[in-house]
Amino acid sequence: MMKTRGSRIAILSVLLLGLIIFGIVYFAWNTAFDIFQPASSPPGTTVPVRIYPGESTAQIASDLQNKGLIRNALAFRIWARIKGLDTSLQAGGYNHLNTSMTISDIINKLLTAQPDVLYVSIPEGWRIQQIAAQFAAAGLAKFSEKDFLSYTLHPSTFPDFGKYPVLKFIPHGDSMEGLLFPATYPIPVDGDARVVVNQMLTAFDNYVAQYNLVAKAKAHNLNEYQMVILASLVQREINNLQDAGGVASVYWNRIYKPAEGTVGLLQSDPSVEYARDSETNPAKYWTPLNDIGDNIAKNSPWNTYINKGLPPTPICSPGLATLQAAAAPPTTSYYYFLGKPSDGRIVFATTPQEFQQDIQKYLQG
Repeated sequence: MMKTRGSRIAILSVLLLGLIIFGIVYFAWNTAFDIFQPASSPPGTTVPVRIYPGESTAQIASDLQNKGLIRNALAFRIWARIKGLDTSLQAGGYNHLNTSMTISDIINKLLTAQPDVLYVSIPEGWRIQQIAAQFAAAGLAKFSEKDFLSYTLHPSTFPDFGKYPVLKFIPHGDSMEGLLFPATYPIPVDGDARVVVNQMLTAFDNYVAQYNLVAKAKAHNLNEYQMVILASLVQREINNLQDAGGVASVYWNRIYKPAEGTVGLLQSDPSVEYARDSETNPAKYWTPLNDIGDNIAKNSPWNTYINKGLPPTPICSPGLATLQAAAAPPTTSYYYFLGKPSDGRIVFATTPQEFQQDIQKYLQG
């Protein structure tokens, strides 16, 4: 009887252990199965996703989970490694992923589909030619650098010229310089030069309207286009946005409150760089001057060492901060400034004597 009872206990123990193991396996299987399922039931919600150049699979998985497209980032990373996603993924914007797709569906889509949009970043302070080259290098199949330059250097040829009132300020024969807003743009993969120019001009209009810049500029005796010209000069002068207001005030004072020693001349080195580069078409723009401004591009209207007041057009694309500074320059008594070699920050002066002292202190000391 003892042996029979012991056998029963052993059998029960084995059965219990088997049930426990089965339960663990069943739970693990269901859990694993569950985390690979869609984040929600059909029809699901479409969620745009941006993949950055050099972004890791872990970063992508975290973003997908945060956006509610997958249930578990680790599961995505494991399956992505198995499928080889981490070695073949193309950067860009994917607009056709939705919450009813499984992890496998999403990975297959990322593996086989081209991005719906490519993101192209345009820094502040660039010329039209630099902007054109940046878009040409982005891999947009239908983008033509030639068409972009034709539209922007000869605005009257742009099919949508009439949509943007600011273009009417451009002097006859001049370009859209300064009006192509610097930003990161999501360009459709089949976007052409017309699409790109429209996006940039629309962004400019939107920011100007959002921050009420035209009214602010008018209060400072500047129209919208003059505001952009001033902002472009400021943009090329500063290394720190905190200096934008001070530089704008120097130029504004020289135009509207000319003092002895300045006589209305802005004496902007970047304006001379623009004048020189426009005449010589160099391989690289914005290299420092190798002589005083009076001796370079003497016949150019953009040389503000020779010609009083603002140049005829902007010299680059200014960003929002410099547009704001140009629209409403702070009230100062500054007429001079220089950048410190140590950190690039700008030092301001009111009189020629103070300016010379700054030169001796920071440039000759």
